[in-house]
Amino acid sequence: MTGSYPTTPAQKSGEVDSAYLHPYACFHCRKSFKRANRFEAVLPCPECGGPSIGLTRKFKPPKRADTDQWKKVEALVRAGFLFWSVDEPYPDALQEVAAFAERHADFIARERARAPEAYVQIEAALSRFR
Repeated sequence: MTGSYPTTPAQKSGEVDSAYLHPYACFHCRKSFKRANRFEAVLPCPECGGPSIGLTRKFKPPKRADTDQWKKVEALVRAGFLFWSVDEPYPDALQEVAAFAERHADFIARERARAPEAYVQIEAALSRFR
């Protein structure tokens, strides 16, 4: 065991087990990197050194050239969504994010209360980004 978290056999041998990799999105590079889950909400982007935000494994990054979709993803993350399952599909366009966030405000409030330190890290990282 490492700290209070169990490790997998692959982690003990120094290999990375893809089942334990999670996406971290860098909005500056418009890229997502799979990283070993280190229980950190923000890690440095391996490309630019800026902040990359930890998202759930359900996140599927848009193509790098699709700036509109990256803006939408960033708006969702700024609203508190880290790509969990909710009771409706995520919005297709940036213009739909505000209404989507309003419909799920109670859910986001519960998530922020459950993991306040993570949201403080994310908000601090994003405030330096813009």
